[in-house]
Amino acid sequence: MTLVLGIDGGGTKTRARVLQGGSEGRLCLLGSGEASGSNPFSVGWEAAQEAIQTATRDAMRQSGQQAIDSAVLAVAGCASEAAGRRLQAWAEEHSLASRVMVVPDTEPVLAEVRPGDTAIGLIAGTGSAALLRRGDGSTEVIGGWGYLIDDGGSGYTLGRDALRHAASAADAANAPDALAKAVLLQAGVDRPEGLKQALYGDSDPRGWAARLARMVLGLAEQGDPAASAIAARGAQSLSVLVKLATERLDDHETPRLLLAGGLLGGSRYYRRRVSELLVADGWTPDRITLAPDAACGCGRLALKC
Repeated sequence: MTLVLGIDGGGTKTRARVLQGGSEGRLCLLGSGEASGSNPFSVGWEAAQEAIQTATRDAMRQSGQQAIDSAVLAVAGCASEAAGRRLQAWAEEHSLASRVMVVPDTEPVLAEVRPGDTAIGLIAGTGSAALLRRGDGSTEVIGGWGYLIDDGGSGYTLGRDALRHAASAADAANAPDALAKAVLLQAGVDRPEGLKQALYGDSDPRGWAARLARMVLGLAEQGDPAASAIAARGAQSLSVLVKLATERLDDHETPRLLLAGGLLGGSRYYRRRVSELLVADGWTPDRITLAPDAACGCGRLALKC
């Protein structure tokens, strides 16, 4: 019996899965755990490690297991060699498993793509990126530059645009509309001036802004014009990532598209908005699917360690 641990660490959530490897590569889920975000460059290394430990501890407790054979960690912000080494050294020091591997947080999205197949993974969580996997196994990342450069269509950009909307209304001395009121309510403040303290006073302003995205999409689904405009811009940004990835393929290659990340995975409305744009660009609906759980994807990779 092979026991594996998959850890998907995002900007706002960390998920751990304990799985048992079975025949023909099947995985059986034994335990799950969740914690806050674990991007060390957003929340700091200590908080990131604590989140990973919390999620892992809960998954281990639920599984009833004491030791893990292999673990794969895919944590936002740890794609660089230096950050990956630091995270791996910590995981080995704390005996997360007998064998530990750290991979870029985009990697688990395509963990179940069969050798020889071509696929694109579109990720929208706190950040955004597209991952292209060619039939020869080579990969390329499009986007993923981070919020200071461009994370179009991500939870952060949707939340930031909602904050901008509320601030612009205040500057124009306009009465707050439904979106501005929702931003104030979620921030726990009565007046727009309080948004600065709520945002910049938080230990993770990027994650704080990203958590507004679900509220924005909820209002958009109800038909709110301001929220709908923000959602439309986000969906357009994500469709551009897919278009750029597709343009790198040869004409004879017909990829699958896997939608992933907390935002695309958690909002059927947002998936539909993105899918409609992709179909208009020539994608057929049968080639667009929701990606498997990223932490389970890490478990799939751990079987190969």
